[in-house]
Amino acid sequence: MPEENNLDAGLWLLVGIVAIFFLILLMFGLVTFINDFSSELRYLNNEIGRTTGEERRHWIRQRRRLWLSLIPFVRY
Repeated sequence: MPEENNLDAGLWLLVGIVAIFFLILLMFGLVTFINDFSSELRYLNNEIGRTTGEERRHWIRQRRRLWLSLIPFVRY
C-alpha cells in the first residue's frame, strides 16, 4: 500500500509542475498581449490628438477597430 501512495503523490507532483509551467506561459502571453495593445492604443490616441478633420476620423476608426479586436473573431 505505501508504494501506491508514493506513486500517487509523484503523479500529483508531476501534474502540478506541468500546470505551473503552462500557467507561466499563459501569463507571459497575456502580459505580452496587454503591452502590445496598450502601446498601440497610446499611439492611436496620440494621433487622434495631433490631427483634425478627415484624418482624425480615420484614427478614431482605427481605435474602434483596435477595441473590437478584443472580440476573438474580429481581426484588427
